[in-house]
Amino acid sequence: MTVNTKIIAYEFDYLEPGSIEEALGMLREHGAEARILAGGTDLLLQIKQEKLLPGYLVDISKIKELSHIKEDGGLRIGAAARLADVREYCSRHPEYIALYEAISVLGKPQVWNMGTVGGNLCNASPAADTAPPILIYGGRVRLVSEKGEREISVEKFFKGVNETVLKRGEILAEIVLEPLRDNSGSAFKKTARVGADISKLSCAVSAERDGQKCSLCRIALGSVAPVPMRARGAEDVIKGSEVNEDMLRRAGQKVAEEVRPIDDMRSTAEYRREVSAVLFRDVFSTAWERSGGEISWER
Repeated sequence: MTVNTKIIAYEFDYLEPGSIEEALGMLREHGAEARILAGGTDLLLQIKQEKLLPGYLVDISKIKELSHIKEDGGLRIGAAARLADVREYCSRHPEYIALYEAISVLGKPQVWNMGTVGGNLCNASPAADTAPPILIYGGRVRLVSEKGEREISVEKFFKGVNETVLKRGEILAEIVLEPLRDNSGSAFKKTARVGADISKLSCAVSAERDGQKCSLCRIALGSVAPVPMRARGAEDVIKGSEVNEDMLRRAGQKVAEEVRPIDDMRSTAEYRREVSAVLFRDVFSTAWERSGGEISWER
């Protein structure tokens, strides 16, 4: 068994700004040598493995403006808010249950108590567990720099594996989620080798019910493409349709057609493609039941 016993042996400067403005000034001053530190659950591992050797770590975890969790035109999560705090908030607000379920399987309490939602997104892993639920909640991110700020959808935030649209000198300040409307439900599940492992694939669904028809559906998946993705073709199959076993079968087939998985150490592309359809049907069924709907299964 390989054990990570490496220590960080090289020298760097640790900087602790007290405000967003101060943090942005540090990024400007130190340029490409600076890296943002929030929880460090990904960054410090990369430094230990010498994949990254920054000259300066700019720790934003003490900036109060980046640690909030509040309702204001939707759920607003500061980029430095701890996963544990977001999880606890979502446990008391069932309209965000998919995000609660995602954080609950994202490592263990040690990770929840250090890691942040902002860091999970900025690492831009295809397997980022918070990304699919954030996508189904219509998530947006607010990015700030000394030149101003901009807001974009989380879907456009990811560019590729471990790559985002963040520019040098720019900080992800806030994630904004849309609350689900009445008669709606959501859910998240993932498959992994063991409970706290990186996902082989993951799926989140939100469904809005109009009688026995689904008036609006969002489907997002992780670990099946270079970036966390929406399955828009499958969403089109479902939208306005009566929810029954045949519709779910057709939508699941569409999900399997849309994903772009690869073979890696955790799974094969063939497995991911086949299981994506099954996992989607399972997650949609849970979301639909939470909306107050029922599904008649053939025997």
